[in-house]
Amino acid sequence: MLKFIYIADYMINMKEEKKSKKAWIVILGLFLAWMIIISIANLLDERKDLAKDKIAIIPVIGEITTGRSSGFFIESGGASSTRIVENLENAEKDKSVKAIILEINSPGGTVVASEEISNKVKTIEKPVIAWVREIGTSGAYWIASSSDWIIADKLSVTGSIGVIGSYLEFSKLMEKYGVRYEGLTTGEFKDIGSPYKELSLDERQLLMGKLNMIHEDFVDEIASNRNMARDKAAALANGAFYLGKEALQLGLVDELGDKNKAIEKAKMLAGIEEAELIRYEEKRSLLDALSQLTSKQAYYLGRGIGYEISNNIDKPRLDLL
Repeated sequence: MLKFIYIADYMINMKEEKKSKKAWIVILGLFLAWMIIISIANLLDERKDLAKDKIAIIPVIGEITTGRSSGFFIESGGASSTRIVENLENAEKDKSVKAIILEINSPGGTVVASEEISNKVKTIEKPVIAWVREIGTSGAYWIASSSDWIIADKLSVTGSIGVIGSYLEFSKLMEKYGVRYEGLTTGEFKDIGSPYKELSLDERQLLMGKLNMIHEDFVDEIASNRNMARDKAAALANGAFYLGKEALQLGLVDELGDKNKAIEKAKMLAGIEEAELIRYEEKRSLLDALSQLTSKQAYYLGRGIGYEISNNIDKPRLDLL
């Protein structure tokens, strides 16, 4: 009798194990089916997105520099040529992007940074429209001139084609307080642009020579990019700025208008009727912001703001501003 009870229990346990295995198999099958469905849906969404024609809007806002300019919590006050060139490359590689709009609101910046962006714009085969929103002067105008079409608000500020190399000099102030500068260098021009002494005639001529060389290259670029006579470009390159409606008359821009006008022009040049707008901007997490805030505090505590200021004015910076 006891033997039969054991056999019955064994058979019941076997049935329960089989039911349990079947249940797990069903659950696993449902999970795999769900994963396959999700994967297919994502793939279809990606293909759907790829099928849409897009227009990329790439901001060029603030002072143009080669590095990544940043504030405590957001990217602030600067247009990094490194980041902008990366955005241009990404838009160029994306087959769904049919045209690019450069949203320009910048007074210019350093020579190399402006040239880097300009050179990249000229290599892109897709239509590139420069939209000067409020200000597009100097280095920013250099970039705009490299595009296929320039649209500017009638009251925007453009032009200001020229080069500046300036710095603070307070040797007279030091003399007033009996402070004298002793510069020990192994070259005649090693401490050129020091704020602690006046420029000599030779130093001034040397710096002006460099500025003139950059200026000539700048004029050549504008003349070439705008298909403008070199003499006319040189005449306009006097450092003066022009309102959008003046720039149109002078041939510095192609059309007056706003964002909508830039979008319509992008569609026309790309040969499309409808397009989704995508904006290329760097997104930063709260962790990145907090990390940057901490690093900035440590930096200024370690080196001192006064040291940083004196370091920045030690040499004249050549800018397209």
